[in-house]
Amino acid sequence: MAARTLLANAQVLACSGDHAERPVDGDILIEGNRIAAVSRGRLAIDGASVRVVDVRGATVLPGLCDAHTHISWPLDFVFDHGGVASSPVAAHALDVAAVARTFLESGYTLIVGAGVLQPGDDVLAKDAIERGLIRGPRIVPSGLMITERGALGADDGLMEVAADAQGLRALVARQCDAGVRAIKMFISGDSIVPGFPSSDTYMDDDMVCCAVEEADRHGAFVTVHARGSASVAMAARAGVRLIHHACFLDDEAISALESRRDDVWVCPGLHYLYAMVNGHAEPWGVTPEQVDASGYREEFRAQVDGLRKLRAAGIRIVAGGDFGHQWTRHGTYAAELARYVELVDMTPVEALHTATRNAAPLVGLDVGEIRAGALADMLVLDGDPTADITVLQDPARRHAVIKDGAFEYVNPGVYP
Repeated sequence: MAARTLLANAQVLACSGDHAERPVDGDILIEGNRIAAVSRGRLAIDGASVRVVDVRGATVLPGLCDAHTHISWPLDFVFDHGGVASSPVAAHALDVAAVARTFLESGYTLIVGAGVLQPGDDVLAKDAIERGLIRGPRIVPSGLMITERGALGADDGLMEVAADAQGLRALVARQCDAGVRAIKMFISGDSIVPGFPSSDTYMDDDMVCCAVEEADRHGAFVTVHARGSASVAMAARAGVRLIHHACFLDDEAISALESRRDDVWVCPGLHYLYAMVNGHAEPWGVTPEQVDASGYREEFRAQVDGLRKLRAAGIRIVAGGDFGHQWTRHGTYAAELARYVELVDMTPVEALHTATRNAAPLVGLDVGEIRAGALADMLVLDGDPTADITVLQDPARRHAVIKDGAFEYVNPGVYP
């Protein structure tokens, strides 16, 4: 018989899809790695046949997802991509393990890779977690980022470079054969890097279509860095599943996304821009003049406006934030959700959905809800995030994290 655990006296936040949902008093029965039953009030269970964990009125909600992660970036990362890429492999592996643990302890039971700095980071971490060697979330692994000849990242040795559609197809196939399932491509510039404005568009429809087709053949999918409208529209036309940033959106881009409403997701990384334009990076050498020159202030305003349009159009948004810089430190991932509430007029429940139920169909996993049959990935939290989304950011409030039906993290300050 599968192991059985009863989470008793919980405030259950199921993330069922109801934007008016609030936590309700209930119990949750776990059998093996899945949720067997959820009740209002108490479940009638023989205490001799089940392990009972009294959560004493804490909120229990689905484990969270961040869909734009770089576990290559260590806890002390300060924009030195080259230094991380060339660091000793063994020391770097320990840094990666620490980041994986930090995601898990922050309540994140699922992450989607958005590019690594040493080739096997995501794939090897996923394997180590699944073998029980280290603690961490479920990982949809990425590989080295892919760019086009002459584009951003083509000359720094940190990305793979494709010259044409067939070369790109071969790169995608090789990454998939190595275990990558989220192929990250750069199809636009990024104005923070001089000479590579966000409005630039790289690759073309044929190249992106070839990449999507090859990834699909291997059971993987393509994610893209696309900040400008033209790159977003191209990504939507070509069948890209996950579009990062989407900072500038014109009518063509919105229309292209609407036509793919059922199988495309936008992952904005709003908190990163918020932190940059509000001076959070200044202590680490990013001056106000650099931010002004990058055009990030306009880009931030455009992204807020664009997210409101996406929300109104019913385009699915998934949380993810490029976290790991010192001004967006590892462990502060839920700040992304707070920005959606503060700036995009989402309710706290809507914001939670971007990190729970919206992510499940993106990755094809039975997660993101508390219901019978779903995988038992949950966060036990002191406080009600539907009333105050910022409670997710307080480490002291995270009492426990359950993944695959097992307690993967227990806060020693709460349960000594």
